[in-house]
Amino acid sequence: MQRILFIAVLIGLSCFPTLIEAETNRAALSAGTAWTDITPPLGCPLWGYGNRKEGADGVLDPLLAKILVLQSTQVSIAFVSWDVCEFQSPRLRDRMRELSIDRLLLLNSHTHYGPDLFRDDFPSKEKPWKTEIENRIYEAIRKAKENMFPAYIAAGEGSIQLGYNRLRRDPDGLATTIFQNTPHIPYGPVDPNVGVIRVTDETGAIRAVFVRYACHPVTLGSRCLKISTDYVGPMYRKVEKELGSSVQCLFVQGGAGDINPLYQALGKHEEEDLALPTVMGELLAGEVLGVIKRMDNVPGRSDELLAVSEVLEFKHRWEKDKTLRLGTTSILINGEIGIVTLPGEPFHQFQIDVREKAALPHAFMFGYCDDSYQDWPTWYLPDIQSAARGGYGASDSTIVEVGTGERLVNQGLIQLYTLRGMLHPEPEPGRRP
Repeated sequence: MQRILFIAVLIGLSCFPTLIEAETNRAALSAGTAWTDITPPLGCPLWGYGNRKEGADGVLDPLLAKILVLQSTQVSIAFVSWDVCEFQSPRLRDRMRELSIDRLLLLNSHTHYGPDLFRDDFPSKEKPWKTEIENRIYEAIRKAKENMFPAYIAAGEGSIQLGYNRLRRDPDGLATTIFQNTPHIPYGPVDPNVGVIRVTDETGAIRAVFVRYACHPVTLGSRCLKISTDYVGPMYRKVEKELGSSVQCLFVQGGAGDINPLYQALGKHEEEDLALPTVMGELLAGEVLGVIKRMDNVPGRSDELLAVSEVLEFKHRWEKDKTLRLGTTSILINGEIGIVTLPGEPFHQFQIDVREKAALPHAFMFGYCDDSYQDWPTWYLPDIQSAARGGYGASDSTIVEVGTGERLVNQGLIQLYTLRGMLHPEPEPGRRP
């Protein structure tokens, strides 16, 4: 009789393999996407170059804010990838409680052809454009929260060199700043790494793609008065076109503080100059699509989403009686994908440090990120060696004490290791043979 029951159980289990598989693979994570147009009216003051006194006189391509909300039982995170140079929004951050969002990450693409959001008098003091953008983004986050789906996440990497290090290292140990590189010399060092995070739904369909790359979006030069995403828009439009209308591609700027594009407008032939963002963007898109293709047989996982943030205090580099408060957030996805955010314009070395020291299959540094109520480096975060060599962004246009970037990276790594349960609040007995 016991043997008959055992056989019956086996037969019953074999009849429902899909049910057992569904229980095993049930999603612990959910995601939602949305986007909104944030293109300013013509005449808008532009941010990124101090020599431009006139407002925008045309639109090359629309500026967008792309939203990805990731949620687990532990945390809800809103990623806002938006086509602006640099901007913080305490007002948006204040409103996240209304949407049950625990963490808001504002990821600036750093385009130099977007609106000056530090101005509060355009188009009028009563209705400044920055307030309009904040309202639109709030509604987009709300929409993303209302349309969540079971999410499965995987990551991959590629490589393409589209930039050069604008701080040329000279034999005397110092650096010379090279803004214009007409011979297209690939001065180094750079980090050509292309980071890709793929989000799929329960059917296996791709719903969102994060692309992390490090290069200044300045292909159009300082004379351009056109509103543009620079190379970022052509990249995400090509990726979305190739992958389908249901896919949203979000761009994350990496350690671009010392990296300029090899493709640069010379200001002589407008038609050729205006084509450069598309050339560079589509080259980057080709590498991204190659990474995604190689990930065809890489299943996404939906196990865990954890996050922790901390704000640290730093000295002002030049005015010793002043301090700044800067934040970093660390995110761990499925125990294998790590993210560390940095504010301001971090140099490329920091994304190498995160990747090499996190001891994870995939680790990415997200730069130009406003993750908390904090100050802003205004603008650059140079690594120690670059600060010693000097040059633009290493000795001027930076206000934080030397070593700030390293300290933030180390804090981010500590947070990642803590999330993985590898750092403990109490002493742990060491392993013995």
